[in-house]
Amino acid sequence: MSLGIQMHQGTVNSPHQQADFYRLPAASDEANYRLFQFGAGENHVQLRVPPAKRVTVFFGYRGDQSIMQLLLLTDALRRSGAEQIDLLLPYMPGARQDRVCNVGEALSVKVYASLINQQQYASVSIFDPHSDVTAALLDRVQVIDNHSFVAAIAAQLTGDLVLVSPDAGANKKVFGLAKALQGMPVIRADKHRDVVNGHIIATEVFCDDLSGKTCLIVDDICAGGRTFIELAIKLKQKGAQSVILIVSHYEDKASESALREAGIDRLFCTDSLGVPTHISSEFCHCHAVLRFMNH
Repeated sequence: MSLGIQMHQGTVNSPHQQADFYRLPAASDEANYRLFQFGAGENHVQLRVPPAKRVTVFFGYRGDQSIMQLLLLTDALRRSGAEQIDLLLPYMPGARQDRVCNVGEALSVKVYASLINQQQYASVSIFDPHSDVTAALLDRVQVIDNHSFVAAIAAQLTGDLVLVSPDAGANKKVFGLAKALQGMPVIRADKHRDVVNGHIIATEVFCDDLSGKTCLIVDDICAGGRTFIELAIKLKQKGAQSVILIVSHYEDKASESALREAGIDRLFCTDSLGVPTHISSEFCHCHAVLRFMNH
């Protein structure tokens, strides 16, 4: 049963030039390695071509099984002669579980970070992590912000653009983004959750009138989309002409019809969580995350 690692020999247009480039998970070409799963469930990796001494691994998290594939690939590369391995990690698993809210919970992000740190990568580049906790837990980390991603989208849009920070936790990042976008105005919002079950109790937008504005809701991740549905309803009630949702990581589990009904006109995301770029439609526009990690 093939579970997917793709290996590219050659270079990539990034800060890691002159390195062999390995992509995980795979597309279709498995000519340079062997990957299979034993009957009991263990994964196995065997390289068929010796790697260069310097290697870049681009790792797209696809569930916890893919973490084991990454560890096996890393070990195989080192045993085959790779001396320096740089990791490009678009989505950091466990990043949203960056605090313990209830008794008996694990601090998930620390567990995942410990597994990555044990591999002693030369560098770990992460794209738009959920909070500063992730960067604090990873060794030799390089944080790549979402500025170039959002700027590329804003350049395609017309109208009177304003950024919307969806909650207090996003304010620092959104205000930094606004500065990078030559001072684009920011509208703050906040949500109140039940800390036990995580349900949103209320949403508040700190602005009286948004008539004629194109509101860009910017956040790191969209799962079920409830945060953005409630927020879009409030923005429309305050007169927003258009609502655009921009998320770096998209799980593709939110109901498109529910997002549309709430007033969201378009959604922009990356393929960091496996949403294929070719699915881009009138509503959902997916971009290759590697493009923005090369900046």
